[in-house]
Amino acid sequence: MQKNDFHADHVPAILQGSGLFKGVDVASIDSELQDSRVQRIEPGHILLDPKHINTAIYIVLHGELLVCLEPKIAHPLLRLGVGDCVGELSIIDASAPSAYVVAAVATHLLVISKPVLWRMLALQQVMALNLLHVLAHRIRENNTVLLGSLELQRQYRSKAETDTLTGLHNRAWFEEVFPKQLELCERTGQQVSLLMVDIDHFKKVNDAYGHTCGDEALRHMGNLLRRNLRSTDLCARYGGEEMIVLMPGTELMHAHLTAERLRESVASTPLCLEDGREMVIQVSGGIAQWQPGTALNDLIRSADQALYKAKESGRNRIEIQALPPGMDLS
Repeated sequence: MQKNDFHADHVPAILQGSGLFKGVDVASIDSELQDSRVQRIEPGHILLDPKHINTAIYIVLHGELLVCLEPKIAHPLLRLGVGDCVGELSIIDASAPSAYVVAAVATHLLVISKPVLWRMLALQQVMALNLLHVLAHRIRENNTVLLGSLELQRQYRSKAETDTLTGLHNRAWFEEVFPKQLELCERTGQQVSLLMVDIDHFKKVNDAYGHTCGDEALRHMGNLLRRNLRSTDLCARYGGEEMIVLMPGTELMHAHLTAERLRESVASTPLCLEDGREMVIQVSGGIAQWQPGTALNDLIRSADQALYKAKESGRNRIEIQALPPGMDLS
Protein backbone atom coordinates (compact mmCIF):
# COMPACT_ATOMS: atom_id res chain seq x y z
CA MET A 1 0.00 0.00 0.00
CA GLN A 2 1.38 3.36 -1.04
CA LYS A 3 1.27 5.79 1.85
CA ASN A 4 1.53 9.15 0.12
CA ASP A 5 1.19 11.63 3.00
CA PHE A 6 -1.60 9.74 4.80
CA HIS A 7 -0.94 7.58 7.85
CA ALA A 8 -1.50 4.01 6.70
CA ASP A 9 -1.93 2.89 10.30
CA HIS A 10 -5.30 4.62 10.36
CA VAL A 11 -6.73 2.55 7.52
CA PRO A 12 -7.80 -0.63 9.42
CA ALA A 13 -9.76 1.38 11.99
CA ILE A 14 -11.45 3.42 9.27
CA LEU A 15 -12.39 0.29 7.36
CA GLN A 16 -13.97 -1.25 10.46
CA GLY A 17 -16.32 1.72 10.53
CA SER A 18 -17.12 1.49 6.83
CA GLY A 19 -20.38 -0.11 5.73
CA LEU A 20 -18.58 -2.16 3.10
CA PHE A 21 -16.23 -3.73 5.65
CA LYS A 22 -18.73 -4.21 8.48
CA GLY A 23 -18.00 -7.53 10.24
CA VAL A 24 -15.03 -8.26 7.96
CA ASP A 25 -11.81 -9.76 9.32
CA VAL A 26 -9.52 -7.12 7.85
CA ALA A 27 -6.42 -9.19 8.65
CA SER A 28 -7.65 -11.94 6.32
CA ILE A 29 -7.60 -9.58 3.34
CA ASP A 30 -4.30 -7.91 4.21
CA SER A 31 -2.62 -8.98 0.98
CA GLU A 32 -5.52 -7.54 -1.01
CA LEU A 33 -5.20 -4.28 0.92
CA GLN A 34 -1.49 -4.28 0.07
CA ASP A 35 -2.52 -4.42 -3.59
CA SER A 36 -4.70 -1.35 -3.05
CA ARG A 37 -3.39 2.17 -2.71
CA VAL A 38 -4.09 5.41 -0.89
CA GLN A 39 -4.61 8.41 -3.14
CA ARG A 40 -4.81 12.07 -2.22
CA ILE A 41 -6.88 14.38 -4.38
CA GLU A 42 -7.12 18.15 -4.10
CA PRO A 43 -10.26 20.27 -3.67
CA GLY A 44 -12.23 20.45 -6.93
CA HIS A 45 -10.58 17.35 -8.37
CA ILE A 46 -13.08 15.30 -10.43
CA LEU A 47 -12.75 11.71 -9.29
CA LEU A 48 -15.53 10.20 -11.40
CA ASP A 49 -17.46 11.58 -14.34
CA PRO A 50 -20.03 10.30 -16.87
CA LYS A 51 -17.53 10.53 -19.74
CA HIS A 52 -15.13 7.87 -18.45
CA ILE A 53 -15.54 4.24 -17.43
CA ASN A 54 -14.73 3.59 -13.79
CA THR A 55 -12.45 0.68 -12.83
CA ALA A 56 -12.20 0.96 -9.05
CA ILE A 57 -14.14 1.43 -5.87
CA TYR A 58 -13.11 4.25 -3.53
CA ILE A 59 -13.33 4.43 0.27
CA VAL A 60 -13.09 7.89 1.85
CA LEU A 61 -10.34 7.81 4.46
CA HIS A 62 -10.20 11.52 5.15
CA GLY A 63 -11.99 14.53 3.71
CA GLU A 64 -15.24 14.73 1.77
CA LEU A 65 -16.57 13.91 -1.70
CA LEU A 66 -19.55 15.52 -3.40
CA VAL A 67 -21.87 13.80 -5.89
CA CYS A 68 -23.08 16.34 -8.47
CA LEU A 69 -25.01 16.40 -11.73
CA GLU A 70 -22.34 18.69 -13.19
CA PRO A 71 -18.69 19.42 -12.38
CA LYS A 72 -19.67 22.52 -10.41
CA ILE A 73 -20.07 21.75 -6.72
CA ALA A 74 -22.45 24.54 -5.72
CA HIS A 75 -25.45 22.20 -5.41
CA PRO A 76 -24.33 18.63 -4.59
CA LEU A 77 -26.80 15.78 -4.61
CA LEU A 78 -24.94 13.83 -1.91
CA ARG A 79 -22.01 14.28 0.46
CA LEU A 80 -19.72 11.35 1.20
CA GLY A 81 -17.59 11.33 4.33
CA VAL A 82 -15.10 9.06 6.07
CA GLY A 83 -15.96 5.38 5.60
CA ASP A 84 -18.32 5.97 2.67
CA CYS A 85 -17.60 4.30 -0.64
CA VAL A 86 -18.27 5.40 -4.18
CA GLY A 87 -17.92 3.83 -7.61
CA GLU A 88 -19.65 0.57 -6.67
CA LEU A 89 -22.52 0.92 -9.15
CA SER A 90 -20.36 1.67 -12.16
CA ILE A 91 -17.82 -1.00 -11.29
CA ILE A 92 -20.51 -3.68 -11.14
CA ASP A 93 -22.39 -2.82 -14.34
CA ALA A 94 -19.18 -1.81 -16.17
CA SER A 95 -20.71 1.45 -17.33
CA ALA A 96 -19.74 5.07 -16.90
CA PRO A 97 -20.83 6.79 -13.68
CA SER A 98 -24.20 8.56 -13.80
CA ALA A 99 -22.92 11.66 -11.99
CA TYR A 100 -19.78 13.59 -11.18
CA VAL A 101 -17.88 12.88 -7.96
CA VAL A 102 -15.76 15.83 -6.89
CA ALA A 103 -13.49 16.45 -3.90
CA ALA A 104 -14.92 19.11 -1.59
CA VAL A 105 -11.63 19.40 0.31
CA ALA A 106 -8.26 17.69 0.20
CA THR A 107 -9.31 14.05 0.44
CA HIS A 108 -7.56 10.72 0.96
CA LEU A 109 -9.06 7.66 -0.66
CA LEU A 110 -8.45 3.93 -0.52
CA VAL A 111 -8.49 2.85 -4.16
CA ILE A 112 -9.52 -0.79 -4.66
CA SER A 113 -9.35 -2.01 -8.24
CA LYS A 114 -12.06 -4.26 -9.63
CA PRO A 115 -9.96 -7.48 -9.61
CA VAL A 116 -8.84 -6.83 -6.03
CA LEU A 117 -12.43 -6.20 -4.94
CA TRP A 118 -13.54 -9.55 -6.44
CA ARG A 119 -10.79 -11.30 -4.51
CA MET A 120 -11.90 -9.63 -1.28
CA LEU A 121 -15.50 -10.71 -1.89
CA ALA A 122 -14.36 -14.30 -2.47
CA LEU A 123 -12.37 -14.34 0.77
CA GLN A 124 -14.96 -12.56 2.90
CA GLN A 125 -18.50 -13.38 1.80
CA VAL A 126 -19.89 -10.96 4.35
CA MET A 127 -18.43 -8.23 2.15
CA ALA A 128 -20.73 -9.36 -0.66
CA LEU A 129 -23.73 -8.92 1.62
CA ASN A 130 -22.40 -5.56 2.73
CA LEU A 131 -22.01 -4.54 -0.89
CA LEU A 132 -25.67 -5.41 -1.54
CA HIS A 133 -26.66 -3.21 1.38
CA VAL A 134 -24.49 -0.38 0.03
CA LEU A 135 -26.05 -0.76 -3.42
CA ALA A 136 -29.59 -0.83 -2.03
CA HIS A 137 -28.89 2.28 0.02
CA ARG A 138 -27.39 4.02 -3.01
CA ILE A 139 -30.41 3.17 -5.15
CA ARG A 140 -32.75 4.55 -2.50
CA GLU A 141 -30.65 7.70 -2.33
CA ASN A 142 -30.75 8.02 -6.11
CA ASN A 143 -34.53 7.54 -6.16
CA THR A 144 -34.97 10.18 -3.47
CA VAL A 145 -32.77 12.60 -5.41
CA LEU A 146 -34.59 11.82 -8.66
CA LEU A 147 -38.04 12.32 -7.15
CA GLY A 148 -36.89 15.54 -5.51
CA SER A 149 -35.43 16.74 -8.78
CA LEU A 150 -38.59 15.88 -10.73
CA GLU A 151 -40.75 17.64 -8.15
CA LEU A 152 -38.51 20.69 -8.29
CA GLN A 153 -38.67 20.68 -12.08
CA ARG A 154 -42.45 20.36 -11.92
CA GLN A 155 -42.66 23.33 -9.57
CA TYR A 156 -40.36 25.44 -11.72
CA ARG A 157 -42.22 24.44 -14.86
CA SER A 158 -45.58 25.19 -13.24
CA LYS A 159 -44.35 28.63 -12.24
CA ALA A 160 -42.94 29.24 -15.70
CA GLU A 161 -46.21 28.19 -17.37
CA THR A 162 -48.69 29.94 -15.08
CA ASP A 163 -49.94 33.50 -15.24
CA THR A 164 -49.51 34.68 -11.66
CA LEU A 165 -52.50 37.04 -11.78
CA THR A 166 -55.27 34.85 -13.19
CA GLY A 167 -53.91 31.42 -12.28
CA LEU A 168 -54.45 30.36 -15.90
CA HIS A 169 -51.71 29.14 -18.18
CA ASN A 170 -49.66 31.90 -19.73
CA ARG A 171 -48.85 32.91 -23.30
CA ALA A 172 -45.65 30.83 -23.45
CA TRP A 173 -47.59 27.68 -22.47
CA PHE A 174 -50.30 28.45 -25.02
CA GLU A 175 -47.76 28.89 -27.81
CA GLU A 176 -46.20 25.52 -26.99
CA VAL A 177 -49.29 23.42 -26.26
CA PHE A 178 -52.03 24.65 -28.61
CA PRO A 179 -50.20 23.73 -31.85
CA LYS A 180 -49.44 20.25 -30.51
CA GLN A 181 -53.10 19.75 -29.58
CA LEU A 182 -54.20 20.81 -33.05
CA GLU A 183 -51.77 18.31 -34.58
CA LEU A 184 -53.18 15.57 -32.36
CA CYS A 185 -56.76 16.47 -33.29
CA GLU A 186 -55.86 16.40 -36.98
CA ARG A 187 -54.28 12.94 -36.64
CA THR A 188 -57.30 11.58 -34.75
CA GLY A 189 -59.94 13.36 -36.83
CA GLN A 190 -61.40 15.36 -33.94
CA GLN A 191 -63.29 18.61 -34.35
CA VAL A 192 -61.87 21.62 -32.51
CA SER A 193 -63.31 24.98 -31.57
CA LEU A 194 -61.48 28.02 -30.26
CA LEU A 195 -62.96 30.73 -28.04
CA MET A 196 -61.56 34.22 -27.54
CA VAL A 197 -63.14 36.02 -24.59
CA ASP A 198 -62.42 39.28 -22.79
CA ILE A 199 -63.94 41.59 -20.19
CA ASP A 200 -66.22 44.30 -21.52
CA HIS A 201 -65.20 47.90 -20.86
CA PHE A 202 -62.18 46.78 -18.85
CA LYS A 203 -60.62 50.23 -19.07
CA LYS A 204 -63.71 51.67 -17.40
CA VAL A 205 -63.38 49.05 -14.65
CA ASN A 206 -59.82 50.27 -13.97
CA ASP A 207 -60.87 53.92 -14.14
CA ALA A 208 -63.88 53.50 -11.85
CA TYR A 209 -62.49 51.06 -9.30
CA GLY A 210 -58.70 51.33 -9.67
CA HIS A 211 -56.10 48.99 -11.09
CA THR A 212 -56.06 46.83 -7.97
CA CYS A 213 -59.74 46.05 -8.49
CA GLY A 214 -58.99 45.52 -12.16
CA ASP A 215 -56.54 42.83 -11.12
CA GLU A 216 -59.20 41.32 -8.87
CA ALA A 217 -61.56 41.25 -11.85
CA LEU A 218 -58.99 39.29 -13.85
CA ARG A 219 -58.54 36.81 -10.98
CA HIS A 220 -62.32 36.50 -10.77
CA MET A 221 -62.48 35.83 -14.49
CA GLY A 222 -59.77 33.17 -14.24
CA ASN A 223 -61.68 31.39 -11.45
CA LEU A 224 -64.93 31.40 -13.42
CA LEU A 225 -63.20 30.06 -16.50
CA ARG A 226 -61.74 27.13 -14.56
CA ARG A 227 -65.13 26.50 -12.97
CA ASN A 228 -67.11 26.45 -16.23
CA LEU A 229 -64.76 24.68 -18.62
CA ARG A 230 -64.20 20.96 -19.00
CA SER A 231 -60.97 19.33 -17.87
CA THR A 232 -60.18 18.63 -21.53
CA ASP A 233 -60.45 22.29 -22.52
CA LEU A 234 -57.16 24.19 -22.74
CA CYS A 235 -57.27 27.73 -21.38
CA ALA A 236 -54.66 30.49 -21.18
CA ARG A 237 -54.39 34.21 -20.66
CA TYR A 238 -53.74 35.51 -24.15
CA GLY A 239 -52.91 39.06 -23.15
CA GLY A 240 -54.37 41.92 -21.12
CA GLU A 241 -57.98 41.05 -20.28
CA GLU A 242 -58.24 38.56 -23.15
CA MET A 243 -58.40 34.79 -22.56
CA ILE A 244 -58.20 32.00 -25.10
CA VAL A 245 -59.77 28.54 -24.89
CA LEU A 246 -59.15 25.56 -27.16
CA MET A 247 -61.89 22.93 -27.04
CA PRO A 248 -60.79 19.58 -28.52
CA GLY A 249 -63.55 17.24 -29.67
CA THR A 250 -66.05 20.10 -29.75
CA GLU A 251 -68.06 21.29 -32.73
CA LEU A 252 -69.17 24.87 -33.12
CA MET A 253 -72.66 24.41 -31.68
CA HIS A 254 -71.44 22.80 -28.44
CA ALA A 255 -68.68 25.37 -28.13
CA HIS A 256 -71.29 28.10 -28.40
CA LEU A 257 -73.32 26.52 -25.57
CA THR A 258 -70.22 26.35 -23.37
CA ALA A 259 -69.33 29.96 -24.12
CA GLU A 260 -72.89 31.12 -23.35
CA ARG A 261 -72.80 29.27 -20.03
CA LEU A 262 -69.55 31.00 -19.21
CA ARG A 263 -70.91 34.43 -20.22
CA GLU A 264 -74.03 33.96 -18.07
CA SER A 265 -71.95 32.76 -15.12
CA VAL A 266 -69.75 35.84 -15.26
CA ALA A 267 -72.72 38.22 -15.55
CA SER A 268 -74.55 36.59 -12.64
CA THR A 269 -71.55 36.27 -10.27
CA PRO A 270 -70.59 39.69 -8.91
CA LEU A 271 -67.12 40.22 -7.50
CA CYS A 272 -67.13 41.26 -3.85
CA LEU A 273 -64.55 43.98 -3.25
CA GLU A 274 -62.67 44.58 -0.01
CA ASP A 275 -64.69 47.72 0.75
CA GLY A 276 -67.96 45.79 0.59
CA ARG A 277 -69.00 46.93 -2.86
CA GLU A 278 -69.96 44.46 -5.54
CA MET A 279 -68.57 44.77 -9.03
CA VAL A 280 -70.49 43.16 -11.87
CA ILE A 281 -68.42 42.39 -14.93
CA GLN A 282 -69.51 41.13 -18.30
CA VAL A 283 -67.66 39.43 -21.10
CA SER A 284 -67.89 39.06 -24.84
CA GLY A 285 -66.57 36.16 -26.87
CA GLY A 286 -65.85 34.99 -30.36
CA ILE A 287 -65.76 31.37 -31.52
CA ALA A 288 -64.16 29.81 -34.57
CA GLN A 289 -64.18 26.19 -35.67
CA TRP A 290 -60.94 24.67 -36.84
CA GLN A 291 -60.73 23.01 -40.23
CA PRO A 292 -58.03 20.45 -41.12
CA GLY A 293 -54.96 22.21 -42.41
CA THR A 294 -55.85 25.54 -40.78
CA ALA A 295 -52.94 27.18 -39.00
CA LEU A 296 -53.39 28.22 -35.39
CA ASN A 297 -52.82 31.88 -36.22
CA ASP A 298 -55.60 31.77 -38.82
CA LEU A 299 -57.93 30.08 -36.33
CA ILE A 300 -57.17 32.77 -33.75
CA ARG A 301 -57.76 35.46 -36.35
CA SER A 302 -61.22 34.03 -37.13
CA ALA A 303 -62.16 33.89 -33.43
CA ASP A 304 -60.84 37.42 -32.92
CA GLN A 305 -62.99 38.68 -35.78
CA ALA A 306 -66.01 37.05 -34.15
CA LEU A 307 -65.06 38.69 -30.84
CA TYR A 308 -64.85 42.08 -32.58
CA LYS A 309 -68.32 41.47 -33.99
CA ALA A 310 -69.61 40.77 -30.47
CA LYS A 311 -68.12 44.04 -29.24
CA GLU A 312 -69.62 45.97 -32.15
CA SER A 313 -73.01 44.36 -31.57
CA GLY A 314 -73.40 45.62 -28.03
CA ARG A 315 -71.10 43.44 -25.88
CA ASN A 316 -72.10 40.85 -23.26
CA ARG A 317 -72.64 38.39 -26.07
CA ILE A 318 -71.00 35.52 -27.92
CA GLU A 319 -70.54 35.60 -31.69
CA ILE A 320 -69.29 32.90 -34.02
CA GLN A 321 -67.30 32.97 -37.21
CA ALA A 322 -69.24 32.98 -40.46
CA LEU A 323 -71.15 29.68 -40.60
CA PRO A 324 -70.53 27.16 -43.34
CA PRO A 325 -73.51 26.80 -45.72
CA GLY A 326 -76.34 24.79 -44.18
CA MET A 327 -75.24 25.20 -40.51
CA ASP A 328 -77.69 26.82 -38.13
CA LEU A 329 -77.19 27.32 -34.38
CA SER A 330 -80.77 28.40 -33.66
